[in-house]
Amino acid sequence: MNISFNNLLNKAKIGLNQAFGHAKETLYSITSTSSATVQQIADYVRNHPDTRVTRKEFLGITISFYELSKGEMRYYLETNNAKILQLDVHSHNHSVIAYRSYRDHLSVNTPVKFPDLQDAK
Repeated sequence: MNISFNNLLNKAKIGLNQAFGHAKETLYSITSTSSATVQQIADYVRNHPDTRVTRKEFLGITISFYELSKGEMRYYLETNNAKILQLDVHSHNHSVIAYRSYRDHLSVNTPVKFPDLQDAK
């Protein structure tokens, strides 16, 4: 049983490493650095020509929903005018970034860095 758990754990680490590695490469291509802010990623998604945008009005407030798929990367963004409400980035079916304005205390201008799980035990 312990061997199968270790195999499962190793497969999970490999999958997360692939996801984080792919996200790092993509963010480097967007920002020319190994990290990016939530704001930079949101601007990338908003301005990308392949982004699908849907707008809905709730209680007189217009919410915009953005979805973008680029290779293995999937982006989902919700905004209320200029305010970022939610940002999700997935790579290789793993969550890389999950920002929620109502929960996260960091500024949207705080750089997001990705862990290197190569040495994680």
